[in-house]
Amino acid sequence: MKISDNISYIVNEPEKWKKYKNLVYTVKICAADKNRIYNVKDRPGMVYNYLEDSYAPVCEGGIVITGIVGEMWTAGKNALEKYCVPADELGYEPAETLTVPTDKIMFGIMIPRDICFTLEADYGEKALLTGNRPGIEHGRGDYILISSAVRNGRAEPDFSDSGRIVNGMIFEKVYREIQC
Repeated sequence: MKISDNISYIVNEPEKWKKYKNLVYTVKICAADKNRIYNVKDRPGMVYNYLEDSYAPVCEGGIVITGIVGEMWTAGKNALEKYCVPADELGYEPAETLTVPTDKIMFGIMIPRDICFTLEADYGEKALLTGNRPGIEHGRGDYILISSAVRNGRAEPDFSDSGRIVNGMIFEKVYREIQC
């Protein structure tokens, strides 16, 4: 995980990370088109996620997702397993669909809203994401989520995962804390 120095302490405190699973919620999804204008004027094939202040090019054969507050991001087609839409029914116009609940355990940590930070995500295309950036609401603060790894029969944070940022205002709408 590549994060800004001001929050590097979080990788040394795995006990402060909590376990989460995703909830079912509605998104819009479509096939990516490198020639289409999405939400970045005069830049075909480029998507801007205002929650994370990041630009990302769509990838060949990938998808574009619009989240619950209108934020957009790109992903590879393998990410379709997270959504209730068969690959052969995926069109170039955004269509509403539900996310798929999984048993996958994620680890998350909330970064207080007064601490602006960055994280380099890598979902096939690298993007520098900004958490708790000025100008938008964050609730108590944005969250960093990473995958889990099983060590000695226990789920632990996998700090080799590039991670993702989830805005604090929507976090509880898309993830739930679990105890196990």
